[in-house]
Amino acid sequence: MKYEDLIKTVSEILNNENISKSGLTLTYFLGEEKHNKMNEHLYYMSNPNGDSYVKNTEFEVEIEGLLVKFIKK
Repeated sequence: MKYEDLIKTVSEILNNENISKSGLTLTYFLGEEKHNKMNEHLYYMSNPNGDSYVKNTEFEVEIEGLLVKFIKK
C-alpha cells in the first residue's frame, strides 16, 4: 500500500453518502517493510521537523474524522 492508495480509499469512503462513518475505523495489516514505510511517511508528514522518529508495530491516524489503524503483521 502506498500513501496515494490510502488517500484514494479514504476519499471514496468520505465522499460516499451511503457509508455510515460514525465509529468507523479502517484497519490495515501490513508486512514489515510496507508498514515501516507508511509509518515513517505519515510521521514526517505530520512532524516536518523530523524529531525523534521511532518505529511502531501499531499506529493510527485520523483523516477528516475517519480513523485509520495500521498493524504490522
